[in-house]
Amino acid sequence: MRNIHGRINVSRILRLACTGVLTLADAAISSPPQDDTAYIETKQPRDTRFITSITRLTACKIPEATDFQLKPLYPPDSRKHHEDGKVIMQLVIDSDSCVRKATILQSSGYYRLDGASLGYAMNLRFQRAMLSNIKTFDVGGQLTFAFPMEWKLVASVPYVPGDPCSGGATCVDLAPPQPRVEVTGTPPEPGYIWMPGYYVHFPKTGYQWSDGQWDAPRPGYHWNAPHWDQFHSKWFFVAGIWEKDN
Repeated sequence: MRNIHGRINVSRILRLACTGVLTLADAAISSPPQDDTAYIETKQPRDTRFITSITRLTACKIPEATDFQLKPLYPPDSRKHHEDGKVIMQLVIDSDSCVRKATILQSSGYYRLDGASLGYAMNLRFQRAMLSNIKTFDVGGQLTFAFPMEWKLVASVPYVPGDPCSGGATCVDLAPPQPRVEVTGTPPEPGYIWMPGYYVHFPKTGYQWSDGQWDAPRPGYHWNAPHWDQFHSKWFFVAGIWEKDN
């Protein structure tokens, strides 16, 4: 099994549109094109699974400029079949700064990755400031430029038995604060169980408290509350679980 790895190098792509590469990680598709938006697809005559270009026929309905920091989704079947490669598209930008047409200039060799690249491109809306920094060519009053994307798979992080921080799991160097003292109040119904609050760790903001709550009982089961455990110098989170009674 392999995971998706890479980075979104947007600043480079916007400065050097003909040579930069958008390397997609852990996710490569924004939301699919709107259902009520009309498109026309051109397919390769020898293999109709390959879409060579897609054109928007109706007005752009993307409400705001694209957040390029959003990680897109790797096509599941491409991941399953270990497909990766580089796609270079030519994008034509309309007066709304949306992609009017996307054409494959260089195929990845896989129709799924090519199609995902075109689908991603048709959901892009550029900021005017970005477009002013791109080396573009005026074609019929519309801007056009090359837009490279690279789909890359790498080996997954191995799991080491007995090491909770292996296998890609997230561990934290800083110990969590002491749990807060919570006022539980009265249960909403007789027999309800109090599920204590706990700390959640976020990479940018650190530990944040998540309040406890009452939950309905589950006959034959008991609740093991979530908590943080220590492994050597690191801390790892153990999720809460309903466990069957002995």
